[in-house]
Amino acid sequence: MTTDTAMTVTAAGLVGYVTCALLARLRLSAPPARLMRTNVNDKRVPAVLGGPLTVAAMTALACVALAAAAGWAAARIPERGVATALVLGVMGIAGAADDRRGDEATRGFTGHLAAARRGRLTGGVMKIVAAMIAGVGAGLLLFGPDLWAVVATVLLVAGAANAANLFDRAPGRAGKVVLLVAVPLLVAGDPDWAVAAAGALGALLACLPLDLSERGMLGDAGANPLGAVVGLGLAASLGPAGRWVAVAVLVALNLASERWSFSRAIERTPLLRKLDLIGRK
Repeated sequence: MTTDTAMTVTAAGLVGYVTCALLARLRLSAPPARLMRTNVNDKRVPAVLGGPLTVAAMTALACVALAAAAGWAAARIPERGVATALVLGVMGIAGAADDRRGDEATRGFTGHLAAARRGRLTGGVMKIVAAMIAGVGAGLLLFGPDLWAVVATVLLVAGAANAANLFDRAPGRAGKVVLLVAVPLLVAGDPDWAVAAAGALGALLACLPLDLSERGMLGDAGANPLGAVVGLGLAASLGPAGRWVAVAVLVALNLASERWSFSRAIERTPLLRKLDLIGRK
């Protein structure tokens, strides 16, 4: 990453952080009753951080685009930027719709697909369709006619979006997992994706203290777009072989969640439990 790109990433991240911090404070001042959730500590917490996060990330993208239009060479918003905006917007809307539906008894890919075969449209099915649409659009923007690269992008966007949501079961857990993957990509991955994704990651840093202190939750509207952006980063930053290795890891992770509880595994593994508790009460 060049110095100019690093400065642009930092500026976009700051815009995302400040915008999200302001919007989250406003949202938490009067959270809707339908978005209140009972967390793992039996505490009622509003799942409202996803909206501020997505809006802040899109605002940072718009600022980068305006800077590019003004002739600032370091600010670029090419295909990666449009693809990032696409997955953020589509998954943010789908996640928000699922949050408003409330908790559903149906869980996991197999459960949602079984419900769809019976003619019942669950929030999970909506998000699967949304992830496929966003993934196809992003894949075409990144790779054009390269069919297999587009297919890999779809699987990475959908798989990472769902994986992030799977970890959103305890305060701050999903945010930590997203940062664990996103920060190396930000430093050593595709620089255009880094510029485009910086606003979302800056917004996540604003949300993380609120999530850890149980003042707010990301919800589907926050976890799904964040995961999708990371999946897009993997697609943009890795070569053909690396993309399919990442797909295999995400598929294995999502399939494992159908049989085993990640929360239980974290609780039973001392190192993971210590990392999980960092910053929490």
